[in-house]
Amino acid sequence: MKGADIIVKVLREQQVNTVFGYPGGTILSLLDALRGKRGIKLYTNCHEQFCAHAAEGYARATGKPGVVIATSGPGATNLVTGLANAYMDSTPMVAITGNVPLHLLGRDAFQEIDIYGVTMSITKHNFIVKSVEGLADTLRFAFQTATTGRKGPVLVDIPKNIFDECAKYSPAAPGEVPFPLPLDEELQEAAELINTSARPILCLGGGVIASNAAEKVYDFAKKLGTPVMTTAMGIGGFPQDDDQYLGLVGLQPNPSTLQALHDCDLFIGAGLRFSERMLENIRLHSPDCKILHLDIDEAEIGKNLPAYSAVVGDLSAVLESLLPLVSAKAPRYYPDTVPRDPLYTQIFGAFPEAVFTTEVGVHQVKACHSLPILKPRHFITSGGLGTMGFGLPAAIGAAIATGNRVVNLAGDGSFAMNLQELSTAVGYGLPVTQVVFNNRRLGMICDLQDRDFEGRHILTETPAMDLPSLATAMGVPFVRSTDSNGLPAVLAEARKEKGVCFIEVLTDR
Repeated sequence: MKGADIIVKVLREQQVNTVFGYPGGTILSLLDALRGKRGIKLYTNCHEQFCAHAAEGYARATGKPGVVIATSGPGATNLVTGLANAYMDSTPMVAITGNVPLHLLGRDAFQEIDIYGVTMSITKHNFIVKSVEGLADTLRFAFQTATTGRKGPVLVDIPKNIFDECAKYSPAAPGEVPFPLPLDEELQEAAELINTSARPILCLGGGVIASNAAEKVYDFAKKLGTPVMTTAMGIGGFPQDDDQYLGLVGLQPNPSTLQALHDCDLFIGAGLRFSERMLENIRLHSPDCKILHLDIDEAEIGKNLPAYSAVVGDLSAVLESLLPLVSAKAPRYYPDTVPRDPLYTQIFGAFPEAVFTTEVGVHQVKACHSLPILKPRHFITSGGLGTMGFGLPAAIGAAIATGNRVVNLAGDGSFAMNLQELSTAVGYGLPVTQVVFNNRRLGMICDLQDRDFEGRHILTETPAMDLPSLATAMGVPFVRSTDSNGLPAVLAEARKEKGVCFIEVLTDR
């Protein structure tokens, strides 16, 4: 069997039914093998970076690994931002790249690039396949690595000749590496710390979503009666309409969040990495509180902030084991001071069952605070890398994955980076609603220049675009809101559309 056909067989073994990719000379044999194969659908975006972000959106919406393929040279290097984004946000993804034939590696052949070396620091693991006999097992290990432990992207680079060479194929069931159960002594120490604390608070990161632990988190929080806050990646891990929900930590926290930090004697961090934004909040408002860190990745324990105690393991298993060991406490509430922007709450009210994605900027921060997300995997944003251009292709991936309406929120600056992806959404007839908050500037950059450079705005004007004409050219229904009073009528009009819809919201500079 040819190598390209072996890849298709392994994808089926791994229960892959969706692949994102862009064609190029070194992977044509693989594309030909995928052509018309039942059970695997191939989608192409306008650019390899968007293929990677679409695979991320698919993975974030489902929990399954996203799969992306690209050709050698610029095709492979165009994946770099998507791989880095997935690595920072612990998103399971397998990237398959073609490369020049094996005998030309290292000879500066046309479109040769050492993508293995380029991506070493932004993938969980990566491989160069040097024989067709090792192809199947390498791919199997790639999927296993991407989806077990702390999830992340894995790259498999395959020289062109490997696709066409033949080897015997032996089927195998998807492999699983069970993560070790949390240690009893760690659980006992954590339970004692919780039981002797008077004012614990619980902070949720993306690990809550990745480990499908939202239900166990809810039971844990209710038994402890503890206030709950989240990082941007943890949004959806706890229902935001619950009285115990406080809001975000790190991204411009609200007064109640800061007050809870000031009051707490135990900070329980679940599935998070203690980013510098969070550390600033903790060090300023709760420097003497003890830290209990629950995380699947032992390397994160104490990396950025010393932990008084820690439990290493899959968060779902950790909470299941910890719950019977902790004593119930009376619930503690703080007044709701979450700064919800009415523009965003109106949009959420128009699409309450939708998955929301965002680009990066002021609109992202407002969305994190304003959208009352109730379910896991209903909010997808670029966390650690902060990638402008992420949201629309991620929305495409999420729409393909779920079949549900996906609303992408963008500033005009981010939209200028990926506007061609509207044509991808239209071409596949996807239920994607694109919202652009248009103030003709890079709002977050302006804010930083106001704060740090005495208001000297440099390179902040965004391109002047006739968005109605753009929508017409793309074949997308377009509606515009010029003020908050007119937004309900615009949203009602947008709700009538079954496929792609484009909403421009003019906002104050």
